[in-house]
Amino acid sequence: MFGLGPVEIVVIGAVAVMLYGKRLPEVGKSVGQSIGELRKQFTTLQRDMDISSHLDPRTPPRRSVGRRSDDTWAAGDDRTAPRFDPPPAEG
Repeated sequence: MFGLGPVEIVVIGAVAVMLYGKRLPEVGKSVGQSIGELRKQFTTLQRDMDISSHLDPRTPPRRSVGRRSDDTWAAGDDRTAPRFDPPPAEG
């Protein structure tokens, strides 16, 4: 376990008992919870990094052209602005 022999583990345990005494179970529980939370965060980070490595960098992300979610424009539509007809000339 972490390259520690039995003598080192006994010394660490004795120091922990001298420092924390009766609070040792509470301290052990909080340390265990902290290590568990750290493992969850590391797993989440590792999963996020793994997903991003599978994305193809040559393919640009899809973006919609429309302004609203109910807009029917598609990314491939070649729409232009409406034509503006000037008012008829007087005279």
